[in-house]
Amino acid sequence: MSQGNSGGASGGGGGNEERRELSLEEIIQLANRIGLEHVDKRRDAERLELLRTSLRAQLMNRIEQEHVERAQEAARAAVLAGKDEAAADKIAEKTAQVAEARLKRLAEAHPEYLELLDRIADSRAESEKLRIRYDSYRNLFEARRTMISYKKTEMKTI
Repeated sequence: MSQGNSGGASGGGGGNEERRELSLEEIIQLANRIGLEHVDKRRDAERLELLRTSLRAQLMNRIEQEHVERAQEAARAAVLAGKDEAAADKIAEKTAQVAEARLKRLAEAHPEYLELLDRIADSRAESEKLRIRYDSYRNLFEARRTMISYKKTEMKTI
């Protein structure tokens, strides 16, 4: 049986596409480029992850401030409705207090926070895809290098 050369036309019903093997140098260049892209994407994902707690804290502060403003409005409304200022102050104080756990839950359900989580997930996925491509090229390089060594040894024995 005759076998085609490894750099020949690809089989199948497509066209006359030439498929050539990458040289070791080309594989190294590809692996290096993809490895650097992976590092950049991983850095982006880690940066977004670090921003997560900051964004949550900002959202908690914003939500808390909104509660304080609503409490102040309720106190003004109580004064206008004829209640004394001491009672209005108690209403404002009680309304303004929001438990830390509730603030955290509200912040984590906020659309801005959820959008950041989506960006983190997308960035991690892209980083992981690049890592897999890098590993594949590294493995291809090792396989080709081993094959070249094997062929050299085979030629010496002939």
